[in-house]
Amino acid sequence: MSNSCEEQQIRITGHLDGELDAQETSALEAHLEDCPACKREYEAMKTLIVGTTACLKIAPPPEETWDAFLDNVYNRLERKTGWMLLIAGLIASAAYGALLFVAVPWAGWPLKVLLGALLAGLAILFVSVLRQRMRAAKTDRYTKEVKR
Repeated sequence: MSNSCEEQQIRITGHLDGELDAQETSALEAHLEDCPACKREYEAMKTLIVGTTACLKIAPPPEETWDAFLDNVYNRLERKTGWMLLIAGLIASAAYGALLFVAVPWAGWPLKVLLGALLAGLAILFVSVLRQRMRAAKTDRYTKEVKR
């Protein structure tokens, strides 16, 4: 194996990462004593690693932060599950109501058509307002600043 500087560059990064065995480490140290360019490269990379490691040290958050985070996650999951069950129940109830509305002879067809149009109009308005409110809530810049 030749001691070219290109091979030593690979060994330098391996040494800084703690991946070299004792024989490779001693070969690298011998080369660094003889080659000032590789020695400068080693020192520059070592300084870079020390500096970035010092900058990236982050203090772990306190336990209260983790507790609040987990409570928030559980609340979101519970609320989403609750909304999904509510919507499924409403759809099933509406379908059953529509079936009874059509199948049970409680009134003539003109009254059923008028009541059906009224209910359909109310449903369309409700969905339209709900959709608009949900879209506005995504871009409302004041929702995070004002506690409601």
